[in-house]
Amino acid sequence: MTTAKRTGDKVNIKPRKMSFPFEKMKAKYWFDNNSLLTTYFSALSATFPPGEQNFIDSVRHYRPQINDKTLLEEIRGFIGQEGHHSQQHKIANKKLDELGLNASRIEAHLKGDIEKLSKKLTPEQQLASTVCMEHITAILAEHVLTHPKILDAMHPAVRELIMWHAVEEIEHKAVAFDVYQQCVGDDKLLRQVMVINTLEFVTRITCYQAAILYWDRKLPNLRDVSGAAKFFFGKQGVYRKLAQPFKEFFREDFHPWDHDNSGLIEQWKQTHAPQEQAELAVANLVARRTAAEPQAVAAMA
Repeated sequence: MTTAKRTGDKVNIKPRKMSFPFEKMKAKYWFDNNSLLTTYFSALSATFPPGEQNFIDSVRHYRPQINDKTLLEEIRGFIGQEGHHSQQHKIANKKLDELGLNASRIEAHLKGDIEKLSKKLTPEQQLASTVCMEHITAILAEHVLTHPKILDAMHPAVRELIMWHAVEEIEHKAVAFDVYQQCVGDDKLLRQVMVINTLEFVTRITCYQAAILYWDRKLPNLRDVSGAAKFFFGKQGVYRKLAQPFKEFFREDFHPWDHDNSGLIEQWKQTHAPQEQAELAVANLVARRTAAEPQAVAAMA
């Protein structure tokens, strides 16, 4: 795999302060009234706070070894974004608790597992795990941003949370990878960890889904099963469409920005971030006025 860092000229990794109207969520099964789809995303949300803190810790461990100013700035942005993701998912998880989906219980379980694993794994293995999970989340993010209609039946508050999260996952998709290449560089370990992490991720999310359904004494019906099968394995199915970008990770010369999908970020900004666009417009206006002032003074003289 290449050690070249190519993030800086693609995107600006900057955390956005967001809030979402979770208080408007009333239905327990807020994704198309489907227990399987709802519990899948509930389980996913439950894993983010402890998981992303672990990602932050694994990258932060190597920060003192980085001399590249651009990468250091990207690490700062990565930490800021992941921290905000954790905060917003904690808020979402409390709402899921209120609805009877026990997300915080899952969150606590994963936090305990991560604490145990962190005592056994080396810093190299922990950073490799972060790189692998960042690739998985980045290709998931690309899929939902490319095919946003697959989330149309989801409650708007959760949909907007996921879309924002997806945008920032793409923005910082290469940061952990670049840190790993500069500080560790063991491609064999990276591939081994990817296989283990993928199996662990699928198994864990499935078990967490089953746990939420069991605690709720909910047995999915035929409509739930059919809807979930279409979502994951249909024509635009999530798992069906992820196979090829997942395999790209195992190329010897792979780098996350070999596939430039930064256009998805700009597309989201145009439709979902009016405040960000307003702030940018104000900044550009100030910059133009500042540049014009010396010319005005010179003309008066």
